[in-house]
Amino acid sequence: MRYSLSIHKGISLLGLTLLISVLFYLTYNTFKLEDEQYQAVEKTLINDRYTQRIRNDKLFPGGVAIIDRYLMTNIHALESAYHLDRDVFEREKNKVLDSMFRALRAGNTMDVLFAEIKTEYKLDGDLEYLLTINAIQLVFENMHLVNIYHANQPSPFLADSLKTTIGAHIGGALNTPLPQNQIASITVSNAEDYNYWMTFSLHADHRNRTWRIMKLMMPTFLLALFAIGCVVSIYYVTYRNWLRQKKLAEMKSDFVNGITHEFNTPLSTIIVANKNMQNSKIQANTENIRPLTKIIERQSLRLQKLFDQLMDITTMDNSTLQKEPHELNQLLHEIVNDYNVKLSVQNTAVALRTSRQPLAVELNKFFFTTMLLNLFDNAIKYNHNDHKQITIATELADHAIKIQISDNGTGIPNKEIEHVFEKFYRFQKQGTRHIPGLGLGLYYTYQCIKSHGWTLSVVSKEAVGSQFSILIPYKS
Repeated sequence: MRYSLSIHKGISLLGLTLLISVLFYLTYNTFKLEDEQYQAVEKTLINDRYTQRIRNDKLFPGGVAIIDRYLMTNIHALESAYHLDRDVFEREKNKVLDSMFRALRAGNTMDVLFAEIKTEYKLDGDLEYLLTINAIQLVFENMHLVNIYHANQPSPFLADSLKTTIGAHIGGALNTPLPQNQIASITVSNAEDYNYWMTFSLHADHRNRTWRIMKLMMPTFLLALFAIGCVVSIYYVTYRNWLRQKKLAEMKSDFVNGITHEFNTPLSTIIVANKNMQNSKIQANTENIRPLTKIIERQSLRLQKLFDQLMDITTMDNSTLQKEPHELNQLLHEIVNDYNVKLSVQNTAVALRTSRQPLAVELNKFFFTTMLLNLFDNAIKYNHNDHKQITIATELADHAIKIQISDNGTGIPNKEIEHVFEKFYRFQKQGTRHIPGLGLGLYYTYQCIKSHGWTLSVVSKEAVGSQFSILIPYKS
């Protein structure tokens, strides 16, 4: 049965995980789609105006003059160094690029152009841009292309703060160049000797892009969270109800088995005793009949006790208790004294410690007495110690009377405590399976407490014992 329960748990958990994964996957894909399409109109407007302003230019208005001044002026010297000494070529190339990048950053007019675009199209003020050079190639004689800068190659002449994942920083305050926020990526080339090819790009985005997208997707996020919450709640309720029904079915099965055993034992004894009484040899001696009648009497009383226990629970469930005023301490003395008199278990002590002041309580004496006797019987049945101890104590505090029944029995595991007051529930533990009962004792106790309008709690520790506390509202 444990194996079957583990399989059901595993299948249920797997199904829940798959369903949540599907919801997460759909939400994530929606986010990615929203991210890709975010600012599509703004990107189109910026791209149109930007490409229009640099139609006969590079990077930004006026950029081509700066680039030509450094590359075209030094292209023949760089070609000579390239063919004569590559180390010299590397040093000279780095000097030219360093000077050119510095001049481009100093002469950058993109700040003004971008501010004009934002004003013209009434774009958000926190929109930032990033202008980068991604690659440069020189065209020597006979269309010989020589790479002098690329974003993926070492650039010792550039400070780390000016290096980005896509190229050299020329202007702008945007720190995250992404494919989603790319406005334009332009490559300019010339099919002539002694020229250059260049790739540069413009990115634009808001400082808090992710948060803005999440705000746009908030209804979708909330709907997804609500759906996940509903799925988890339905799963939890269904699983809990399934466990409850399963446990109830098991408890009913245990009850049927238990009541069959409990009733069959005295019935079988009565039948055997009756057959023996019909034996002519036994009938010939009247002294042999008396023990058999005693057996029938004891077993009949046991049957009556079992029936009474079942009937008492039914009565409590369906009627209002008839209560009468009693002095609690005195009533407890009577119950404990009577119980000690008929106690048949050796090495068992039942002690009572009552409060000094009288405690007047309205209760049903019969049900109250039976309830306490159930607790006493359980404390003895579920106790393997050589010396069994039951302690009853009363105290008055915070306008309430507290009755505590403590024992030194086997105790109840924490995971079982919440079930011990359920109908037909019997705690099955190694060493306790042989103990007779119908699983109604603590249920009876709980119903009695509830019918009186009191509260019941239990604290227990395995191999140490249990303590049941009854709290009774009290008005002095």
